[in-house]
Amino acid sequence: MRRLALLSLVLALSTPTGAQLRVAPLDQEQGHMALGLALRRLSNTGIFMQATAHPDDENNALLVLLSRGLGFRTALATATRGNGGQNEIGPEIFEALGVLRTEELAAMHRFDGAEQYFTRAVDFGFSFSIEETFEKWGRGEILGDFVRLIRIVRPDVMLTLRPDGEGGGQHHQASAVLAREAFKLAADPTKYPEQVKAGLRPWQPRKLYFPAQGFGGRGAAPAPASSPAAIVINLGGYDALLGRTYSEIGTEARSMHKCQGTAQLLSLPGPSNTTLQLVESTLAGGLTRPDRNLYDGVDYSIAGLAQFAGARPPRELTNGLTAIAAAVLDAQKRFDTAADGALQPLLAGLRATRELRAQLRMMPVPDDGKYEIEFRLRQKEREFQQAVLLANGVRIDALADDGVVVPGQPVRLSIVLSNHGATPLSIRQVGVEGFNGNAACTLTAPAPGGRGGAPAAQPGGPPLTALAKDQVGRCDLALTVPENTRVSEPYWHRQGEAGRYVFDEDAPFGLPYRPTPFYVQATLSLGPNTSEVFAALPVQFRYEGDIFSGEKRSSVLVVPALSVRVTPDVTVVPSAPPAPAAAPPPPPAGRGRGAAPAPAPAPPRPPAAGRGRGAAAPTPPPAPETSEMREVRVNVVNDTKGEVESVVALEVPAGWTATPAEQKVALTREDESQTVRFQLRAPKDAAPGEYAVSAHASVGAATYNRGYQTIEYPHTTRQHIFHAAATRLKVMDVRTTPNLIVGYIMGVGDEVPAALTQLGARVEFLQADDLAWGDLSRFPVIVTGVRAYERRADLRANNARLIDYVRSGGRLVVQYNKFEFNAAEYGPHAAKVTSDRVTDENAPVRILEPADPLLTTPNKITDSAWQGWVQERGLYFLGEHDSRYRDLVELEDPFPYNAGAKRGALAVANYGKGRWIYVGLGLWRELPAGVDGAYQLLANLISPK
Repeated sequence: MRRLALLSLVLALSTPTGAQLRVAPLDQEQGHMALGLALRRLSNTGIFMQATAHPDDENNALLVLLSRGLGFRTALATATRGNGGQNEIGPEIFEALGVLRTEELAAMHRFDGAEQYFTRAVDFGFSFSIEETFEKWGRGEILGDFVRLIRIVRPDVMLTLRPDGEGGGQHHQASAVLAREAFKLAADPTKYPEQVKAGLRPWQPRKLYFPAQGFGGRGAAPAPASSPAAIVINLGGYDALLGRTYSEIGTEARSMHKCQGTAQLLSLPGPSNTTLQLVESTLAGGLTRPDRNLYDGVDYSIAGLAQFAGARPPRELTNGLTAIAAAVLDAQKRFDTAADGALQPLLAGLRATRELRAQLRMMPVPDDGKYEIEFRLRQKEREFQQAVLLANGVRIDALADDGVVVPGQPVRLSIVLSNHGATPLSIRQVGVEGFNGNAACTLTAPAPGGRGGAPAAQPGGPPLTALAKDQVGRCDLALTVPENTRVSEPYWHRQGEAGRYVFDEDAPFGLPYRPTPFYVQATLSLGPNTSEVFAALPVQFRYEGDIFSGEKRSSVLVVPALSVRVTPDVTVVPSAPPAPAAAPPPPPAGRGRGAAPAPAPAPPRPPAAGRGRGAAAPTPPPAPETSEMREVRVNVVNDTKGEVESVVALEVPAGWTATPAEQKVALTREDESQTVRFQLRAPKDAAPGEYAVSAHASVGAATYNRGYQTIEYPHTTRQHIFHAAATRLKVMDVRTTPNLIVGYIMGVGDEVPAALTQLGARVEFLQADDLAWGDLSRFPVIVTGVRAYERRADLRANNARLIDYVRSGGRLVVQYNKFEFNAAEYGPHAAKVTSDRVTDENAPVRILEPADPLLTTPNKITDSAWQGWVQERGLYFLGEHDSRYRDLVELEDPFPYNAGAKRGALAVANYGKGRWIYVGLGLWRELPAGVDGAYQLLANLISPK
């Protein structure tokens, strides 16, 4: 028996926790844990803000500790949306990447409980210069944005990044400088007075901290932990309510930054500390005052709100605050013994809060103090109402039967209200906002059954005015989306390469998205003679994602009746005659180098869950037949519930012709799409330059000329970003090799294959079988996509066949990889990828071997090829490498923190009869931007001569 008991204990202790087998964010918790977290928030009136530069700069475990562990209202003010970074999980770059990273922050906050805000700053790419950052952002404008966010959130304590050091990218240091200045300016009504005129009140936070180290990078000495104003915070503490340490939860929150390749392994229990340095303080004693913890010297108790009333607060105020605090304390004591016992003191606290708010208007309290007390009591009232519903197990679901709707579309809405507590729930009113139609919701008991355990539609029984324990009420409404409803799209807009966004003036400043217009509001009460509880929640659409992501929910997104998209994004018309036709290389001599059979293909990017309209990347069109003709495709998607007939036409520049002039598209059902093709013919005298071609679909008097891209992954909710139905028509001086077949090994997703097609090549995507035993000799050139060695196990396993292909006369072009490339010798000779990069898109380029065919054939690469680049020159160059590699170019940033010439951006090795080429130049960015020189260089890279 003793052995059996010991074995049972060992099995219990060794059972896997199943972390992330099914991700369960804390925001989805119900019952005991959710109520416990709500009670922590109720007892705390403190507000904390961290200000950073990009998504992933935040201290995740600290946010969990403050929000979930201690109950502070926490906010993250991120200067940019990270749109200038890289994407390690899919094809989104530029503005689409900014939407994805905004969504990943939302996924993160479902763990840490923080609110999210943004400034108008654009992540224009890695920068080695704080001066460049201020110039592109507009120092005064983004400083004003931080001031505005401080005045909106009104934090007591702030944390930002370090402003010193030379490493880590100077966006970090710039955001820290601005946050520190904003800390000082936010209290001055003469600074940014337009904000005060619009209704914001000045506000002075009490304390500002920097990390003692980190994000300062090289050249910044860490502050000693023994400094009088330095504090060490334990993030490895175990939280009995949460069942984990704050560090564990923090790493799970951080793992949501998946497109940045953030580590997915969670922290194990153990020591985890962060050291913060106090750098600004308005408290007595200032920076010389001993600092015991983050909020030392700040009264964040409920009773402490009396401090805003002056030295002698009115007795009515102190008595009211005492009553609220006593109710919270009573609720916490009862919660520790029985969760349902917390209900009555919570109701008492809600009544006391409302009474005090009503009395506050007449109290002899200075206006600014009255505003501050009201600001925080209003937050407490919302928190009390949430806690009351949790204490009695009340749940409300508001679900639409469609998640992507068009103006004027009928929508069926189901509202399900359940009460799992012992106290009866009285239903005073349930209403709907944002729709047209009869929104009067009369709850009845639903019929049993329903797929997946959901209640079936209501049987039309007697109306329910109250719900007893474990009783469920439901109403189903037939409503309509108003004709004037705006489409659901980002409220921030970037003009060209601007370093600062333009925000829609009618959107709430700095929020992740414009709030949904579709809401359900309920007025409820619990027990006899109790205060009313108001609940408001957005209408959602629930659906099955892919088989691995399970149920997903999203807001109801509004789109036009027809979505119109044009491919390709850039249409290239060479003005130069084609080069001689290509000849295939001789067949390779066996596989060699002990290459193993290929594993299963790398999994493709998961499709957008639910209604996947606009989710797939367009297939590159076939190569044009002549240099004067180009094919443009227009895809039209029907988002209405019925049939639609439209006429599609192109608007082309003067002198150009489109054949046919127009085409009819008849769509019979929702989600149906049709793609029509047009042939563009350039005039013989077309001058090099950029021309605009746009498309539109007409339905009667209505014209549709935009389409949307779906951005969604298993860990994010669905969002849309819209694009004009247009292509950039580029007539450029580029010679191409006709009838060229290019083998392409896709990595994480890029637009290079479409650019290859524009150069007249036929692109074939190589899969696992091709790499393992396919005939590679039929390709004059093979190109690996961005970070392919990270994503493709079949590429890593069969790399030896590619080396043999090169040795036998093939040309292999390897686009940039990160440090996973260093795990093995993937090149023909030893070489290591480094973090070297050149961030100035106008940095001078020195050609080291001007006679090399890569720089002469079929296009002569001159200084003009390096003009008009966007964001950067390139990144992750080859560093230490065998002498048999030759560098063709040398680049140098003008910034002191990235001083020195950089090589490895374009390196080539002759191996056997062929050539192996590494490209750290950012062609994957420049080609979608239509940069002439990028196309000229790409044409040379794929030329087999």
